[in-house]
Amino acid sequence: MGNLFANRRRRHFILLMKYWRLVFNDHFIIALFFLFGALAYTYAQMLSYVPPNQWWVKLFLTLWLGLVVHVGRLATLVEPADPVFLLPQTSSMINYFRRARYYSMVGGEAITIMATVVSLPLALATVKLTNFEVGEVLVMMVLLKYSHLLLAQRHLSLGANSTMLNVAGLGEPLVATALTWWLSPTWGLVVTVIMCAGHLARLRANETVDWVRAIRFEQERMESVYRFFNLFTDVPQVQGRVKKRTWAAGLITWLAKGDAWAYLYARGLVRNVELSGLITRLTILMMVVLFFVPLAFLNTALLIVGLYLIATQLTPLADHFEAKVFTHLYPLSQTVRQRAFKRVTTKVVMVVAVLLALASLGGHLNWEQAGLNLIIGIGEGLILTRYYLPTRIH
Repeated sequence: MGNLFANRRRRHFILLMKYWRLVFNDHFIIALFFLFGALAYTYAQMLSYVPPNQWWVKLFLTLWLGLVVHVGRLATLVEPADPVFLLPQTSSMINYFRRARYYSMVGGEAITIMATVVSLPLALATVKLTNFEVGEVLVMMVLLKYSHLLLAQRHLSLGANSTMLNVAGLGEPLVATALTWWLSPTWGLVVTVIMCAGHLARLRANETVDWVRAIRFEQERMESVYRFFNLFTDVPQVQGRVKKRTWAAGLITWLAKGDAWAYLYARGLVRNVELSGLITRLTILMMVVLFFVPLAFLNTALLIVGLYLIATQLTPLADHFEAKVFTHLYPLSQTVRQRAFKRVTTKVVMVVAVLLALASLGGHLNWEQAGLNLIIGIGEGLILTRYYLPTRIH
């Protein structure tokens, strides 16, 4: 069973590296530098204004550390054919799931520790902690993540009470983190150790595997992974569902003003859930970032980079109907097609530029910054849609 999981882990790692290579491209790395720099600067500026012993800070730390434990699920790598081929090895599956738990701990514990380290400056600004207590918080978070993976493994046992386990998985981290920030880190660590010991004691070696639940859990986990990768590239495993959206008829009508190609591009953009969903999610993400970045020049730089990244996602739309033989029979010239593509993409990019400029108002309603960003965004959008995108497609 150990060799079986090792082989599956190797194949899974190769699959992830195939998509991670496409995610961390040059454009995304540049955007990450700007994004993390802006967030770090804003976070450092905010810490100087946080007064000590604030209840809302303790509540935020409780929720933040209590929920971050759920990031990084148990990766069992179970396949749909396993109930047939591994049924005689059911008694040995405890060793298989133990290896899966250790494999899941690598990424899950790394995310948990990073999230804890990020929150420590805020905690030290409002709560007096010694070096020993900081170490207790880190150890508690590591054990909380381990306890979360133990609970996930208990879900895979036949006859397990899913409702009770779900309540325990959500409530136990919140209880431990609440004791940490409202009483003492020592209390949080003691309760976490007791929870881990209890979950380990309930994992019996002779438990029967609920294959249906195990397969469903792994499929749900992989679907969430594929949806994340689908934000950056096309993933064959993610298939859009056909559903009529009457509210989109007006949007198509507005985008499709012109000839037949404008109608095709407008309908193709709206109905392609991967492309339209990607543009929507990137726009919302950039709006949130611009809203919380107060530094003027950094805010404008992020708008320029964000608008460029969103506009470049429209390039696949130009070849969306290339495989349709009937489009090549239209009595329309290539110039008409190019003009229609420019018209549709210009409308989309202009809407995105206006939304990003409105988001740059921030909480202080900085109209001067928003006006400057609006002018820059419209100018950049015209350059991208009239010159850059046609050149890149050609």
